[in-house]
Order: sequence, then C-alpha cells, then structure tokens
Amino acid sequence: MDEVTAFYDELAEDYTALFADWDRSCRRQGEIIDALVRSSLPKGARTILDATCGIGTQAIGLALRGYDVTATDVSPASVERARREAARLGASITFEVADVRALAPLVSGPFDVAITFDNALPHLIEPSDLQAALRSIRVALAGGGLLLASIRDYDALLASRPVGEPPRMAGPAGSRRVVTQVWEWEADEPVYRLHQFVLHERPDGSWSARHLNARYRALTRAQLAAAAEDVGFREIRWLETIATGFYQPILAARAP
Repeated sequence: MDEVTAFYDELAEDYTALFADWDRSCRRQGEIIDALVRSSLPKGARTILDATCGIGTQAIGLALRGYDVTATDVSPASVERARREAARLGASITFEVADVRALAPLVSGPFDVAITFDNALPHLIEPSDLQAALRSIRVALAGGGLLLASIRDYDALLASRPVGEPPRMAGPAGSRRVVTQVWEWEADEPVYRLHQFVLHERPDGSWSARHLNARYRALTRAQLAAAAEDVGFREIRWLETIATGFYQPILAARAP
C-alpha cells in the first residue's frame, strides 16, 4: 500500500479540484448515502465507519446529517486534511490513520454501516488483499450491518479501455487548477496505471504542473460480489446510478 499512500498524500491538498463544488458534493453525497441507509435499515442506524475516507467527502456529509462517524484512511495527509475540513464545516468525526485491510484494533465497533466509496477498493490489485479488506470491514460491522461500496463501472470500461478523463478547471482566475487523467492499461491484465496531472495557475498567469500515479484493478461487479460473499457477506446486490443519484454503481451487502 506504499504507492497508494504516497499517491493520496500528494493529492490531498489538490483533491477538491476534482469537484466543481466540493462542499456541496459533501452534503449531496451525505444525503444520498443517508437515503440508502434508511431504505436498507428501516429500524435505523446511528454509527458509520468510512473505511477509506480520503479527505472526508462522504464522512463529513454523513456527520452533518447526525450520524456518529468514524473515518479511516491509509493516507496520513488525507486524514489531516479531512480533520481540517470537518472542523471548518462543523462536523464531529473520529479520525484514524488505518489500512483498510487491518482496521482492528484502531476502530471501535461494532458499526451499523460501513462505507468505502470513490473507487477505493480497486487499488487492491491482488485478490487476497481485496478479501482481507472486505473481511476487516465485516469484522467491524454489527450483526446484520450494512456495507456500501462504490467502484467505477468496470464492466463497461473493460470493453473500451478508455485512455483517461478530459481536463476540468476549477477556481477563480489567477489561482485556477486544472486536473486531468491518463490511463495506461497493462497489455495482458485488467489493470491500469492512472496518471493524475494537476496544473496550478500562478498570479502572474504562468502555470506549474504536478504528476501523480497509482495502479488500479478493473474490478468487475461479479468479482467484487464474489469476494464479498467469500468473506461472509450476504444479501449482495448492486444499486444503479439511475436509482441512487450517485455517480458510481454501489454494492450493498449485509454482514451475517
């Protein structure tokens, strides 16, 4: 996980440039996940573990909606920024630096709900690492607890193997940031290296550029569902973007 940690440590201060309005996205994603939790756990839920929290995009939105949130991430710089953003937005969250494959004893469960969003699990290239992460999350959940995990729609992406994402610009003139991605696919494996480019505008109108990169496994829905089932999750289903309003498909499953 050293490469993943380094990638997100370097991206932490620029992460909000990936969004047109990150504050608004926090609240919107909290609203979406809250609706999914309420529909899946009609008796209610109070405690949530965000096992791959990044800078707090989902954790903050959920805390602002009244949940008791514990948020962990492998990247110390991301967790530090998440703490700052939570304080700025008035969200009370317990943060820890933790590898999703080994959450215990750094988190105090059991939790009603565990989430891992924004395509975090595909960083786990080896199937054994994916199973370790899902097992670690399952152990942290209460009996009957809910797992929600979002990934890119790799079933569709594997057919075309796109070369990346177009550039996006954010911020006021004089301090704008441009972000874009290039995906370098491995010839014989469903794996790609994501090259993240971040351009910063200086006050004098010149620009600087940074390059970050990390590998992802193009994890299909069947593969993620099978891995979840192998470690004991049940009632596994996929929630489509058209139904949830979230920008990625979401796997929902229940702990035994």
